[in-house]
Amino acid sequence: MSDEQTAEDFVEDAPPVAAETSDEAAEVADAAAALETRAESDPRSRVELLGELEQVELQRDEYLDDLRRSHADFENYRKRVARDGALQRDHGRADVVNALLDVLDDLDRVAAAADALDGASLHADVGAVASGIRVVAEKAQRALATFGVERVDATGVPFDPTVHDAVQQVDADAVEGSGGGDATGPTVHQVLRAGYRQADRVLRPAMVVVAQ
Repeated sequence: MSDEQTAEDFVEDAPPVAAETSDEAAEVADAAAALETRAESDPRSRVELLGELEQVELQRDEYLDDLRRSHADFENYRKRVARDGALQRDHGRADVVNALLDVLDDLDRVAAAADALDGASLHADVGAVASGIRVVAEKAQRALATFGVERVDATGVPFDPTVHDAVQQVDADAVEGSGGGDATGPTVHQVLRAGYRQADRVLRPAMVVVAQ
């Protein structure tokens, strides 16, 4: 037998293809005919073709190995980024806690001072305790401000649904100093609970009473 491979050999060596439809069968027949035409016009011998096939298979294996390594490198990178992100979040939480530790210490001192008051001096010293609590609250706000946290508690400002949560509404004409809500739009008449935001992110909207 000659080392030249005929078109029939190529077709016989090709893996069987199951044609589920007439269109697929036609495509298989067309591919076989095209393969037969190429085989008849190809001047290379069977040995040459097998040698080139081995080279192509080697290149394929190298590409697959490179792809597997790239995939493994990407997975390692993804895990490293996730791990670093978790560490940064932990460090950020630790920074916030450390910033508030002094505030907690001050609260402990204020609570201890309030517990030490006796009945005779209670009314006389209640103002001092309240003043101490206000100082601690301001200190806590300054600590949060170092992290870009802004308190939302202003009254008389236009109502902004992105930072305000309206839980009650009053008639602006009946509210002293409102200036007429219909002319200027709804305004914040009272803040029932302060809100907080950090840059463009609203951490908690302010709970307000709206004059309109």
